[in-house]
Amino acid sequence: MSESDSGAPYSDGPYSNGPYSDTPEPDEFDHYTTALLFGGPTRVVQVAVFMLHERRRVRISRATRRIEAVPHGPADPEDDPVQAAVLDEIPAVGRPLGQVIAAVAASPEVLAVADAMREVGLMRGARLRLRPTRQGRALRRAIAEELGGSRPERVAVLGPAGVEDARMREILEADDPKPIDLPHGRGRGRGHGGTGGGYRSGADGDGGDFGGGDGAGY
Repeated sequence: MSESDSGAPYSDGPYSNGPYSDTPEPDEFDHYTTALLFGGPTRVVQVAVFMLHERRRVRISRATRRIEAVPHGPADPEDDPVQAAVLDEIPAVGRPLGQVIAAVAASPEVLAVADAMREVGLMRGARLRLRPTRQGRALRRAIAEELGGSRPERVAVLGPAGVEDARMREILEADDPKPIDLPHGRGRGRGHGGTGGGYRSGADGDGGDFGGGDGAGY
């Protein structure tokens, strides 16, 4: 078992044979598997974006919600394919954050996390229509009860509401600005609003597909 940058222990993750051969305990989850359990693929990417921003590897405009990679930034972690997928989706001129999140949420890197969760019986359904099993919902409740102080862990469980920095929290909660219509019908911008999340949240008990801000629902 390894440690995150914040010192919180987590497993080697779904990219290895680690602890996923048996039913995992709450402390065996890395930030991405926890994020998938609580908020689906979109939450996984939000955690990756948050961690990249914490490392000053990306910058995001509050006004335009446009994300750009920081040139000559800190070295990227070799063992984090989700962060690498986020950076791969950002062109040199930047891109609306919602588009990046939507693209990475359907990427092989995030689907690998989903496949690992399904293999151990915590998720069910097709790759893009995953739902937590009864065992998954029970484990989610246990993780929520033991929520620690790690910043990525709080984002994984609570979503944008778990971000302490008000500016970053607002960015993650917002939608991409609507494209501007050019005058005289000379063209229309096309953008993808939102964060690409197609999952329904539940406010209580087992009544939704993915949990709300307090981590209690699904």
